[in-house]
Amino acid sequence: MAELRRGGLLGTKVRLRALERADLEQLRAWVNDPEVMRFSNTLRPISDVEQARWLEAAVSSAHAVWFGIEDARRGQPTLVGTCCLVDIDGVGRKAELRIRIGDPDAWGGGLGTEACQLLVRHAFDALNLERVWLRVFDHNARALRLYQKLGFVVEGTLRRHDFVDGAWRDTVLLGLLREDAVRAAPARARGRRA
Repeated sequence: MAELRRGGLLGTKVRLRALERADLEQLRAWVNDPEVMRFSNTLRPISDVEQARWLEAAVSSAHAVWFGIEDARRGQPTLVGTCCLVDIDGVGRKAELRIRIGDPDAWGGGLGTEACQLLVRHAFDALNLERVWLRVFDHNARALRLYQKLGFVVEGTLRRHDFVDGAWRDTVLLGLLREDAVRAAPARARGRRA
């Protein structure tokens, strides 16, 4: 499914490519949109200066790899989100996965699923990681289903860890080991053929 080329990681629906300065305005629009950020961190207005500083730090970090997610099905590939592996630990061979589909028109179309599959494959094959983990709010049922479908296992819950929309929410921790990903891949392939 994934092919690493100079232009990024290619799937059938998405292309993961390097973030660029030309993406700054779109990225800032998403992090300033309460609907986009409702399953992410706390919303506060982000200026163009802050967004530029964030991009510079993100792309220059030795412990993270960031990708723009493009919808490859459109005639002109369009940026629809971002995904990354952060806190990459080369000794412990682990990293945290994060993803945001910022374009509401791209929600529910399977782009996030394929982006996660490509990123996980990159983590295990290219970066030689042993473990990928993530965190998700307990009320984000769609994300929980997606991650479990990809083979992630619930490893714990941080009770009342985040204050979201005026209420305390639990944060669910999920992990995927290299061996879990290998087992999950054939199961997903069988599911596609059915």
